[in-house]
Amino acid sequence: MPVELLYLWGVTVVIVGLALLLARRLRRRRTALLTRPADGRFSWLSRLQTWLLSPPGTNDGATAAEQTTNSPEPGALTLEQVRFPAAVFLLGGGLVVLAGLAIRDGLPPTERSWLWTLIGLGGLAFVAAGQLVNQRHLPLGVVRLAQRVSRFLGVSGGQLALLLLSPVFVLLAYLSAGDLLQARHGTIATIAWLLAVGMAVTGSWALGSREIPRIGRGEMIFTAVLLTVAFILRGTNLAGMPNTLSGDEAASGLVALSFRNGEANNLFTFGWFSFPSLYFVIQGVGLRFWGQTAEGLRMSSAVGGALAVVAVYWLARVMFDRLTGVFASIYLAASHYHIHMSRNGLNNVWDSFFGTLAILGLWHGWKTGRRSSFILAGVGLGLGQYFYVSIRALPIIFLVWAGATFWLDRDTFRQRLPGLILAAFIALIIVLPLGIQVVRHWDNFMAPLSRVSVFSGDWLPQAMAQNEQTAVQVITGQMLTTALGFTHQPLRLLYNPGAPLLLGGAAVLFLMGVFWAVMHFDLKYLLIALPMLAVIISGGFSHNPPASQRFIMAMPLVAIMVVLPLRLAGDWLQQLWPRTKTLLIISLALVLAAVAWADLHYYFFEVYDTYVMGGGNTEAATQVAYYLRDHDIPEQKVYFFGFPRMGYFSLATIQFLAPRMDGEDVIEPLAALPEWNLEGPTLFVFLPERLPELDWVRARYPNGRYREFFSDKGPMLFAAYEVVPDG
Repeated sequence: MPVELLYLWGVTVVIVGLALLLARRLRRRRTALLTRPADGRFSWLSRLQTWLLSPPGTNDGATAAEQTTNSPEPGALTLEQVRFPAAVFLLGGGLVVLAGLAIRDGLPPTERSWLWTLIGLGGLAFVAAGQLVNQRHLPLGVVRLAQRVSRFLGVSGGQLALLLLSPVFVLLAYLSAGDLLQARHGTIATIAWLLAVGMAVTGSWALGSREIPRIGRGEMIFTAVLLTVAFILRGTNLAGMPNTLSGDEAASGLVALSFRNGEANNLFTFGWFSFPSLYFVIQGVGLRFWGQTAEGLRMSSAVGGALAVVAVYWLARVMFDRLTGVFASIYLAASHYHIHMSRNGLNNVWDSFFGTLAILGLWHGWKTGRRSSFILAGVGLGLGQYFYVSIRALPIIFLVWAGATFWLDRDTFRQRLPGLILAAFIALIIVLPLGIQVVRHWDNFMAPLSRVSVFSGDWLPQAMAQNEQTAVQVITGQMLTTALGFTHQPLRLLYNPGAPLLLGGAAVLFLMGVFWAVMHFDLKYLLIALPMLAVIISGGFSHNPPASQRFIMAMPLVAIMVVLPLRLAGDWLQQLWPRTKTLLIISLALVLAAVAWADLHYYFFEVYDTYVMGGGNTEAATQVAYYLRDHDIPEQKVYFFGFPRMGYFSLATIQFLAPRMDGEDVIEPLAALPEWNLEGPTLFVFLPERLPELDWVRARYPNGRYREFFSDKGPMLFAAYEVVPDG
């Protein structure tokens, strides 16, 4: 028998023997516990704990009650007062120190001071936990200040600890993220940000009250149906309507692909065109399920647009009543403008969702005092800053509106002030990692605005000279043009179908609603009007008014103003003829259906008869991309004859839809036989104006196949010459 087996046998015998001995001892201990009085069952554990934790020189058998004085000192706290704050500081401080040490090696030397500040704050929180647990005592001034702040905000001491600790985790998120699309420690950055937001929300919640209103079964069913219908109108045939894929969409999709593929993971920096990077993460989800296609690229916008329709239902319901909410959501669901913005693979349409969400929370919180509504306002306001630029006006709008509430209703303002402060704090915590980036890279933050500002370059002097006007006249004229974009002036830029924001019937109703709001102006109508005024003012200082993308955040409020006259007319007619309520509702619904159908028919059956999103170059690039993507040989060399009108890489459309092709621009026109050595199947793509150069290519590489591709409206878009070398 080998010696190893003897050793194994001996070890087995020892282990089995020890197991039997331990089982016997446990059986005896269980019997003793069953026969011992209940009060002294675990006294041995208490004595052991006292002996282990008692400092030298103390009486081991003394109880905690015997070691405390009967007269509390100033600043002394009870066990109930310190339990939750101490736990928050203990766990939070420990996590901050641990994460800070984990990210240390990835930080540049210039940010090491911030790291030690972070670790110091974590250590301070840990020490505060120990002070609370061991002595249950803090300086009297600190205790009084904390109690005063807690009473004012209506939160507990533990919640105040969460609020105090959340900015520390925001700093951790920023340091872990860094400036580049590839974060220093992406997982730590994301978790730290989520923890900071969770702390801010939990710390703001009103404990001991039913904060979430109950939603009836009918409301839930209607919301689900509304969301489904809105998504169907926005999410079907995304590649066909619009039938071009713009270069901006494709460039955005390339960044989203980097997030989907793990090449980027920083949520708190700037991506394509200096837009915040969080949107590209959301867009990458659609690419993961639908692939590198127009459908996958635009699916996130379809979801955001459908959510905005649901949000406007709840906003109008809270501001007015259920019927107004139903009407407003139906019109927004059918709006030709909102449908198109929901079918565009950019971040614009999300402003209509988050802006409506923030306004909904603010108004409901103001009317009811519910803390959960103010939390919703803060979440909507904070998250919205990670998307398009139109929502950047919302913090200013809220400040102006809050000033008006202070002026007009000071008693209610004082009652709602804690909720308003907490909403602002939550929004700040959500946006702060990006906000620090803004402070450090101000040019990136201002880039989307400076690109279109009348003060950039010499645009304003040229406009003044051309129109023989002063600067004030030019800007006010642009504001007027933007205002006319609601009802008369055709939209431009991102969506320019030759029609204004509102078609005939909707425009008439909107103007009637505006007249009513002006004559009965109050805080509610002020909150509706301010976003629309922001569109007009921003249009005055921007190029090409009325630019369609600048209306997006205000569009849900425009929908409310469109249906408001119908709701008012229904009330007035019901007072005149009380017995015809059902007939009146049906009549109003038919009017709304006619208005909604006008928008639906216009977008799905008329717009694309003349409108090409992005123009002729985008149409050509899209069809070239589809031709290359669907080619029998998916990987080929492509010589592109498009300069000076367009290059292979001028628009990102071809790169996005046909990534496996190897493109090269032929910039100078051919004047002799080309000398390219073809190593495999090769494609030569010609825009119409450079088609004469095909003769040189055909003479050098005979026996190729020639193909032509035309627009649906007739003109030729491009021609292709396909060569497969012999051997």
